[in-house]
Amino acid sequence: MIKRLIHNTIISTVAFGAAAILGLIVIPVIIRTWGVTEFGLIVITRLLLPSGMMAVLDLGLSEVATQVVARAREHRDWNLVGRQLSFLTALSIALAITLCGAIWFGAPYLTVLMKVDPAHVDKFIEILHYTALANLVLVPALVWEGTVKGFERYNLLRFSEFTSTLAYVGLTVWASTASASFEIVAYIYLATLVLRALAVLVATVTALTTKGARFAAWTAPIRRELLHRCLLLLQGKLIGGITGPIQPFVAGLFFGPTAVGTYDALVRLARVSKVLVGLLTSALLPVASRLDERGSSTTFQRLGELGLIMLPMFTLPPLAAAAILSPEILQMWIGPLLAPYALWMGLSFVIPICTQYLVIGNVIFLTRPGVQARLNWLLSLQLLIWAVVTAATLGFFAERSLILGQAVGSLAVLPWQISTLRRALNLERQSFLKAVGTQAIILIIGSILLWFVAGYIRVDSLIKLALVAGTFCLASWLAQYFLVLDARHRAVFPAIGHLMGLAPKSN
Repeated sequence: MIKRLIHNTIISTVAFGAAAILGLIVIPVIIRTWGVTEFGLIVITRLLLPSGMMAVLDLGLSEVATQVVARAREHRDWNLVGRQLSFLTALSIALAITLCGAIWFGAPYLTVLMKVDPAHVDKFIEILHYTALANLVLVPALVWEGTVKGFERYNLLRFSEFTSTLAYVGLTVWASTASASFEIVAYIYLATLVLRALAVLVATVTALTTKGARFAAWTAPIRRELLHRCLLLLQGKLIGGITGPIQPFVAGLFFGPTAVGTYDALVRLARVSKVLVGLLTSALLPVASRLDERGSSTTFQRLGELGLIMLPMFTLPPLAAAAILSPEILQMWIGPLLAPYALWMGLSFVIPICTQYLVIGNVIFLTRPGVQARLNWLLSLQLLIWAVVTAATLGFFAERSLILGQAVGSLAVLPWQISTLRRALNLERQSFLKAVGTQAIILIIGSILLWFVAGYIRVDSLIKLALVAGTFCLASWLAQYFLVLDARHRAVFPAIGHLMGLAPKSN
C-alpha cells in the first residue's frame, strides 16, 4: 500500500508539475496578446467552474467518492458501492443543473457586478453561457474522478490532465499568433476540460465493471451517511474557499476585470505551488481511508507525524526562496508591467508556506469528523481575521489588500491548527515543538541571508535564479536533516529506498 502511495505521489507531482509549467508559460502570452483586462475576464469565467470558485460548492463529491471506493477495496461489498455512487451521481447531476441555470440566467447581472465595460459585455455573456453548459459535464465528473482516485489509478488521471493542458496551451499559442479574439482562449479551455472529463468517465466505467459494481437504488441510511460527509466537507470548503478561489471574484466586485487580472497574476505562482505541494498528498486519501477501515492507528499516526515535520522540511525552502526572489521572478515571467507589485507577490507565498504544516493532516482527518469539525472552526476564525484586515486596508491597497488579509489570517491561526493536529495524533509536545521551532529558525536565518545576497547579485536569467535558489534550498535541507530530524525520521529515507528498490536491504 505504501509503495503504491509513493508511486502515485511521484506520478501526480511530475505530471501536474509539467502541466503547471505549461500553464504558467501561457499567462504572459495571454497578457501580452490581449491585455490584462481580457485576461481578467477569462479568469472570471473560469471561477464559475468546479476547478475554480465553484469548488467551494461541490459538496466534496470527489473526496467522498474516493473514500467510498477505497473502503470498498477493504470490505469488498461492491453492491454497497454501487448504491453509494448512485446517490453521489444523482446529487452531482442535481448540483450541475442548478449551477448551470444560475450561471445562464445570471449572466447579465454578473456583467454589472464585475463592472464589465460595454465593449466586452456581449462576448463575456456568451462565454458565461458556454461555461454554464460545460458544468453539466464537469460537475458529475467530480464523482468519476473521485472513483478513479479510490482505485488509485493516478496514472490515468495525471496523463489526461497533462494532455488536456498541453492541448490548451498549444491551441492558445496558435490563437495568439493567428490574432484571434480573446474569447477563443476561454472556449479552448472549456473544450479541453470536457474532453478530459469524458476520458475519466471511460476509466470509471471500466474500473467499476471489472469489480462487478452496479448502480442501484440507495437506502435511507446511505443517503444520511453520505449527506453528513458531504455537508462537513461543504462547510470546510466554503470557509476555505472564501480565503482562496473566491478572492478574484471579490476583486472583480470592487475593482473590475483589470484588478482580477492583476490579482491573479500576482498570486498565480503561489497558488500553483500550493496545489503542486498538495499533490504530494493527493494520493493519500484512499490510503488513509483504507488504514482507518482496518484500524491501523500506528501507521495512521506515523503518516500524520511525517506530514507535520518532514513535508515542510522539503517544501518550505523552495517557497521561501520564491518569496524572497519575487522581484526577479516577476520581471522574468511577466515583464515590467507588474514589476512594481513584486512585494505583494512575495507576500502571497506566506499562504502556501503556512499550508505546508496542515496539508497532510487536513487529508487524513477527512476520515475523522470530530477533528475535521475543529479544523473547520479554526478556518472560520481565519476567515474573520481575513475579513477585518482586508476591509481595513481595501482603500489603501485595492485588490492587493486581499493578499494581505490572507497572509495575516493564515499566520495568526496557524499555531492553533498545528496544535489541533498534534493532539489528534498524540505526539509528544516538547519534542514536536523543538523540531518545529528549530525548523522555523533555520528558515528565517536562511531567508535573511538570501535577501542580502539577492541585493548584491544580479539575478537576471533562469540559470542564475536556479543556482541561487538551489543553493539556498540545499543548505536549508542539510541543516534541517541534521538539526531537526531525529533517528526515527532519518530511518524513513533508507526504508523508502528499500521499498522502491533503490537501495539494498541491510542484513
